[in-house]
Amino acid sequence: MKVRGWMVGLVASGLIVGPASVWADEDDDDAVIIELDEEDETDDQAEEDDEFIIELDEVDEEVVEDADEEFERVVGTIQVIGQRPQEIASVPGSATIVTEEDLESQAPTSGNEVLRTIPGVHVRDEEGIGLRPNIGIRGLDPSRSRQILALEDGVPIALAPYGEPELYYAPAIERMERVELVKGSGSILFGPQTIGGVVNYITADPPEEFQASAELRAGNFGYYGGRATVGDTVGDFGYHLGVMHQRFEGPRALNLRVTDVTGKGRYEFSPMSNIIFKAHFYDESSNATYLGLTQPQFEENRNFNFAENDVLAVNRYGLSLTHNHLFGTGLLLQTTAYGYYTARPWNRQDFDRADDGRNYDRVIDGQGRDVTGALVRPEDGSAVFFRDTMSERDREFYVGGIEPRATMDFQFGQVDNELIFGARIHSETAFEERIDSDLDGGDVSVRASEVRQGYALAAYAQNRFMLFDERLQVSPGLRVETFWNERRIDRTRVDGEPTDLDPPRSNSDTVVALIPGMGLSYQLIDELTLFAGVHRGFAPPRTKDAVTTDGDLLELDAEYSINYEVGLRGQIQDYLAGSLAGFVLDFSNQIIPPAEAAGATADSPGGLINEGETTHFGVEADVRFDTAALLDLGFQLPLGVTYTWVHAEFGDAWRPTIRGNRLPY
Repeated sequence: MKVRGWMVGLVASGLIVGPASVWADEDDDDAVIIELDEEDETDDQAEEDDEFIIELDEVDEEVVEDADEEFERVVGTIQVIGQRPQEIASVPGSATIVTEEDLESQAPTSGNEVLRTIPGVHVRDEEGIGLRPNIGIRGLDPSRSRQILALEDGVPIALAPYGEPELYYAPAIERMERVELVKGSGSILFGPQTIGGVVNYITADPPEEFQASAELRAGNFGYYGGRATVGDTVGDFGYHLGVMHQRFEGPRALNLRVTDVTGKGRYEFSPMSNIIFKAHFYDESSNATYLGLTQPQFEENRNFNFAENDVLAVNRYGLSLTHNHLFGTGLLLQTTAYGYYTARPWNRQDFDRADDGRNYDRVIDGQGRDVTGALVRPEDGSAVFFRDTMSERDREFYVGGIEPRATMDFQFGQVDNELIFGARIHSETAFEERIDSDLDGGDVSVRASEVRQGYALAAYAQNRFMLFDERLQVSPGLRVETFWNERRIDRTRVDGEPTDLDPPRSNSDTVVALIPGMGLSYQLIDELTLFAGVHRGFAPPRTKDAVTTDGDLLELDAEYSINYEVGLRGQIQDYLAGSLAGFVLDFSNQIIPPAEAAGATADSPGGLINEGETTHFGVEADVRFDTAALLDLGFQLPLGVTYTWVHAEFGDAWRPTIRGNRLPY
């Protein structure tokens, strides 16, 4: 059976993506036939009626030599953002790929530097090295990247993607082969947290030949970094191992230590089937703190950090397994199972902003001086009074799931189609404790303890209709999300004393959402594509917001957005490329504290309602020009310009003090 159109297939030891038809040779079980689309055939292939047969036991060299110009051969897992990142012109919406060549030329120290080169993206640094990215898209709040979906090789990386979507871990950009970002309708293939868009970090696959590398970096503020990698393919097995260590004192005595180890393997069962597995270990320790400076302290020295006893540790261990199988009828099945554990204990010294008559460990005045033993302590609000006690917020997260995804090329009448459909079962559990102790770690007491659980089931389908010789591509899609969550409080303060609750306070909630989308792209000329789209964004309420500490269910609904966009994307050979897009984002049903103008009363339970609304509209553009490529000098000299203009303001339900104001993002 033959299937025409864009075909993704496993050939030899990897995946190929190309404008071709692929089918099994009925006369030879050990061969496949590849037919090239007419516009991509070579003279030699045209003489052979657009077909060539590849014997599978000889395919390794022959595929590369005979089809180098026709196919992009990707070895390993392909987790595609939107439609097909290798075919960016046909993506029905705003999408950006930061390629391996881009990463090599930028030599970034963090993913934040890379994301800043993408139009419509705002990244706020926190500690100067991108440990906890704060990513906002098209005017959305960037805090802890709550309103985007972050993936690594297609697997979520947030603490708990549904119930607690904060990013306390950022993939090391040194490990990445490319970065993909989509803001258009293709994001409905992924979820949750798709109000702004989807960022996917793609790691390097095992190389075809033996490779080993090592690098050392050094910079100011006590920055040191080292990384070593090794990889090879021996027979049917390929591997890639990377080890990285970083140290960074930072301008505010961060004292960062990071160790990152990743192993990735690939085993070929047959030319049409393989399995890819990845293991990841991450260990981080720093003196990160939430303590800010008073105004006099900031004016004296903005780099002060008096929270010298605060310690944040992040430990993450992850495993993923992806099986790829290409059926002869034109069906690619990818099944990914994943699981990861994240621990985030954060021990912080207690403090007061005014003298409360305690026996303080330290008192730091507005000029940054230790005045603990002074006869008169500052009373003007410029000082920080450190107690002799510590409070640790200890959180642990267990996340796992399995997702089968199918990509099928078929013809209906005279119309070529590509259908992507799949489902995901997902589980997440969080354990949280508040542990008090004295400064030396003694006199330990558990003040509060709770467990949060969530189970999600998602299903999705998106079909791409290719019309008028594939110049017009229309992509309708639908995603269905169901999320059940429960919060159980086992220990909390009762009349000021930590007390075990019997029975515990608990409650649960369920959110069901339909998430439709529609995108189109039209190739005006070979170098210029028009795209447009509309889709719904989705973010379920955090479990801690849906159920209060008293066990009350607030019956919060999910947050939703309607995202519209239209734009142009073009590329002239390999030296000039760019895009221009206009967008409107209507973000409604936001979970906010109630305002009296919205009907709130003094006894409103929990203080959270689905009434927030913001409207965002703007324009984003980027141009990339390479003089060296234009002059065929044999090296790269890229110049890129990115511009974003956004107008976003608060709606009627917000507090009067900010209602109608612009968002600060």
